[in-house]
Amino acid sequence: MLYGIVLAGGKSSRLGQDKARLRFKGQDLLQRSVALLQKICPSTWVVGRDASAHGLDVSWMLDDIPGIGPMGGIITALRRLNASCLVISCDLPFLTDKMLARLVDARNRIGYRKPMTVFWDEASGFIESLVAVYESWSLELLESSFKKGCYQLSRAIGPAFRCHVPYSEAEKKYFVNINYPEDIKLLRGMTPSCQR
Repeated sequence: MLYGIVLAGGKSSRLGQDKARLRFKGQDLLQRSVALLQKICPSTWVVGRDASAHGLDVSWMLDDIPGIGPMGGIITALRRLNASCLVISCDLPFLTDKMLARLVDARNRIGYRKPMTVFWDEASGFIESLVAVYESWSLELLESSFKKGCYQLSRAIGPAFRCHVPYSEAEKKYFVNINYPEDIKLLRGMTPSCQR
């Protein structure tokens, strides 16, 4: 079974307001993220906050390891569910269910033998670690990295342990996230910038 996991435990300190509550096309970003995963996964969880505060009737859990960023939420989900997880962050307004389905299809065909299946920018080598499938056995790699004080997902699970799913220059827009006050204009109908 592949669980859907929305990471929603961040403090949004760079944005200055709770990004999960920002609205886009009639939903807040957490509601939208949950809806995307529910199209792909038989069970979806929110990690980092009580989902009912957003009017959502889905299971949720708090981070076991708060304060270390996304790694803490992913470790929490893998520990508690003991299953493979399709993980996304709650601040990706342009992500689509078609992109998620493509990732899961690649995982089901060739990626399940590796701990992580992830979108990959071939030109830069950058991976979209917050739109990825983490197999249950990736927990060992993540916990080992955590114990060493390294919380960077791309370092915790190196290239040899990943199934890479390439994406095009035009598809970068799907991974644009909301981090800074100026990014909020993207939710008001402006074209997303694909600059990193």
